[in-house]
Amino acid sequence: MKTTRSLLLATAIAAAGIFSSAAFADGNANYPSFASIAGGKKMLSRDDINKLDETKYPALKDLKAHFDDADLDHDHNINKYEYDHFMALPKD
Repeated sequence: MKTTRSLLLATAIAAAGIFSSAAFADGNANYPSFASIAGGKKMLSRDDINKLDETKYPALKDLKAHFDDADLDHDHNINKYEYDHFMALPKD
């Protein structure tokens, strides 16, 4: 019985993680999806990010200001995971 509960809990947590990643992949009213701004690239540089229009998507202003924080592996580029992770963080 205890093993069944643990298995159900682990499944629920995994499903929630997958669902939240899928939900953020499409962007929202505050920020565009990674695919729509990447133009087929797998990574975006600081220059790529700085060229984006933040008047349409205000959250891009935060990304520009906190690029180094969003670049989790410090390779001077933002990939889809890093972009979605940064955009999912609570904003001030």
